Amino acid sequence: MAVPGLTVPVSTPTLFIQPVKGVNRLDYQLKPYKKYLTNLHICKIPGNHWPFLSTPNIFNQVIADFLKDKIDL
Repeated sequence: MAVPGLTVPVSTPTLFIQPVKGVNRLDYQLKPYKKYLTNLHICKIPGNHWPFLSTPNIFNQVIADFLKDKIDL
């Protein structure tokens, strides 16, 4: 915890799925991601800390849409 996880910009397309009742909901918690992940996409979905269990269809669709948009299928 004494060393930041992100210290240099990363341009890889990155998807952050943010459940409305999960962790990392506050702006200060997302600040490092927004600062260093220069190709960050945030998608808010219903659910709790484990949206892949609580809302699996929505979770899977968000991932499929992201991959379809980023990868030439």
